[in-house]
Amino acid sequence: MIKKHWKKFLLSLCALFWSGCSDDSSSDSPSAGNKLIACDLEQICPEYGIFYDCENEEDRISGNFENCTMSYPACTDTYYCEDDVTCFQSTDDETKTFDCRDEKDNKTVYTEDEFKSKYYVDGQRIH
Repeated sequence: MIKKHWKKFLLSLCALFWSGCSDDSSSDSPSAGNKLIACDLEQICPEYGIFYDCENEEDRISGNFENCTMSYPACTDTYYCEDDVTCFQSTDDETKTFDCRDEKDNKTVYTEDEFKSKYYVDGQRIH
């Protein structure tokens, strides 16, 4: 029986091995059909400043910060991309999102994975 259907058997084996080959979309190098767009990163970090979140507004006004929660201002990451899109990175509950606007002020919000699949920072990985 194998002698009669050896071509089909060989073709099935090739198809089985071929299906095991996959395009690794997590690699840093884009595939030929999916060219990444370069961006320049401008990161602005305040040199000083403290924010106080007080339960009682009077404590904050009077300068009594004992019952207040203290936090520091975060850095601002802005991406200027070659396709004339400007993106601002924000992080909420450990989740990064990218608020992007084109030259006509059209807004698009990307998740971190969506942004990384379309853009890169020249010489470094997007964090």
